Amino acid sequence: MQLEVAAWDVTTLAASWREATPFAHVVIDGMVNAMRLAVLRDAFPREPLTFERSEIVDCLASAPELVEPNLRAFGAAMAAPETLAAVRAITGKDVRSVEVRSYCYLPGGYLLPHTDSRLELGRQVAFAAYLSEDGQCEGGELELFRCEVDGAGEIVATAPAARIAHRGNRLVLFDVSATSLHQIREVTAGARVSLTGWFR
Repeated sequence: MQLEVAAWDVTTLAASWREATPFAHVVIDGMVNAMRLAVLRDAFPREPLTFERSEIVDCLASAPELVEPNLRAFGAAMAAPETLAAVRAITGKDVRSVEVRSYCYLPGGYLLPHTDSRLELGRQVAFAAYLSEDGQCEGGELELFRCEVDGAGEIVATAPAARIAHRGNRLVLFDVSATSLHQIREVTAGARVSLTGWFR
């Protein structure tokens, strides 16, 4: 399993990352070729998922360690030296490893506003790799929020600022910080299927 890293215009992507609002992020379409995308889509249903439900989330999620061989191969491709080098060049973050899980949001599924910032886990850049076929999912957009902070760095106000559509074969990278507030909007039809995780 390989990503189309050689086709990435790293200079342009790095500029997009720096200029993005409300916080650093970038969208990369065509993350794998059509054959590899078909393999990932075929493999996804074979990964064991369990319901993850709490006060902020309703979805199906894999265990922290993927077991399906083709999905594990995708994780290895994300951790390959050339991918890590590209992500370092785009984000300016000294990323050295990757954590990948699979997620499925069914109708009514959602993830309320939150940040992925947990210092003990060393997360620096989050990513979502979308596998759904175009038209398979309605809703489920990744929504980014603008945050106002007080003198102590606490969030005191938020406002929706950007929405990124869930489109097949799209990879989204975004910054992990105490103010990189984001959510997954409710899925209204179909299924939102992704491989999601963090560069550390």
